[in-house]
Amino acid sequence: MSETKNLDEKAIAIDEVSSIASEGVQNVFQTHQPDEVVLREVDEIVEKHDLKEYEPLLIRGALLANRPEIIEHEDYTEEERKAILRETTHPLLSLSPAMILAAICASCAAVNFGMDESAVGGAQLQYQEDFNITDPNIQGLTVAAPYLAAAVFGAPLTVYLSNHIGRRLIVFISCFIAFAGCMIQGFANGLPAMLFARLFMGIGMGLNSSTVPVYTAECAPAVSRGAILMLWQTFIALGVCLGSVFNRAFVNIDGSLSWRLMIGSASVPPVITGILILLPPESPRWLISNGKTRESLESLVKLRSCSVSGAKDFYILYESLKFESELEVKLTKWEQFVSLFKVPRNRFALIVSSIGILGQQYGGVNILVSYTTTILTKAGVDPVTAIAGSIGIGGGCFLSTFISAQLIDSFGRRKMLLFTLPVEGICLFWLGGVININDSSLRLGLGLAAMYLYVLFYGTGIGPVSFTLVAETPSISVRMAHSAVCMSLNWILDFCLSMTWPKMASTMTTSGGLYFYGAFNFVVWALAYFCIPETKRFTLEQLDEVFKSGVSPFFKKKLKGLIGKHS
Repeated sequence: MSETKNLDEKAIAIDEVSSIASEGVQNVFQTHQPDEVVLREVDEIVEKHDLKEYEPLLIRGALLANRPEIIEHEDYTEEERKAILRETTHPLLSLSPAMILAAICASCAAVNFGMDESAVGGAQLQYQEDFNITDPNIQGLTVAAPYLAAAVFGAPLTVYLSNHIGRRLIVFISCFIAFAGCMIQGFANGLPAMLFARLFMGIGMGLNSSTVPVYTAECAPAVSRGAILMLWQTFIALGVCLGSVFNRAFVNIDGSLSWRLMIGSASVPPVITGILILLPPESPRWLISNGKTRESLESLVKLRSCSVSGAKDFYILYESLKFESELEVKLTKWEQFVSLFKVPRNRFALIVSSIGILGQQYGGVNILVSYTTTILTKAGVDPVTAIAGSIGIGGGCFLSTFISAQLIDSFGRRKMLLFTLPVEGICLFWLGGVININDSSLRLGLGLAAMYLYVLFYGTGIGPVSFTLVAETPSISVRMAHSAVCMSLNWILDFCLSMTWPKMASTMTTSGGLYFYGAFNFVVWALAYFCIPETKRFTLEQLDEVFKSGVSPFFKKKLKGLIGKHS
């Protein structure tokens, strides 16, 4: 009992320190502290971390953070004024080459498992016949095996590795595992080898899915963070589309070479990503949290549109984290996991992220990605046409993310969820009904229309928003633990969904299964309405203020508002 109490006290203490630090930094900028106070703080940073050569830059960055209107002062050049203004008016166009490189290189890791999801969807009809896999449970297991390994091994392993080797090297290791797994399954000579390869590949999926959103969130400017995080979903969709394209290209090849090329084609993206990920800077938040203050400053200077903007964000970051860095008692890895459930601020963030993951998985998209070919062939469509039709699933998701990029930082995460989730549910009900139409041409046309409309709204809403919430909602003291838990949940749900669909389709019928997942979108809509606050345009440190009160006050506020509207 006493150990539990001590753990609670430690978790709450660190959570309070993070909140105090966040409030303190916000108050600095809201109350405009005297310049001499800011200059004294800069002197302390320079002396403590031997940053003498950066002192003039840090002074200008800190003063700008304290009083934004000082940008008009003569100490700032015309180029710097234009760059700072452009960050607000055109946030995506103002991104530095290093920030663009970091976002794209890291997000390329998502192409691998996007390709695998669609590739296995096209290949399964052939390898199931070659390996004589007739049991629906085994059929589901071969598809779902990577997601089990990602949840049980890959995502939890991230927490340990992130403290020792940084974000980029985790992505590099995950790429090596993904490449090896894809090659092994492409040369598999039976069911045991296939299952081993897919389980092994899943470890890499868990590593990169837990790391990449956190890495990009920690590098990105607050005003464009949502659009940058959305790249993760964009590249998943691109992978799904590419996998479907390769499926169609290889479908007419004779013998087992057809499915081997389909499923082995996913080995190319990890090689490219593994090379590219070594080029951008490391996460500035990871660097400063691990005592590498100079490297953190240099990283931010590269990641921002101009050096003074990088110095400004470094000062904000340093001031936000200095109380926590001076705290004598730290949470161990196990205590970080426990504090996710014990501390109201961390628990609220976990609930919000979990709702996003629940909607992302049980909204039905992975049924369409992994089983489109099976659904269409069971509805009487020939396999070649079914594979060709599945290209639109990934293509629709990919194209819709460009719409989401324009909305996520202006319209907001919460509004996007509340608008798109009901439409997704309606589309699945529509699809479940039209696949029973007798006219084959009408059935195919209406069925594909329902699928494509569904992925358009999925790619605009829950698809990119779910991963954005995972990356931006946790406090820094538990960020990797939060990401690991959420991605484990993501892959567990993906495993359950992929594993159970063949059995569900045979017992409930395909229509019944689609109705089930269609209804789930309305459940997630209700959870989003009552539990998910807006997070757009807050810095990661300022979000401590949004979540510090816990979920209950927010839930009661929304419930009271809903009752008030209808009374």
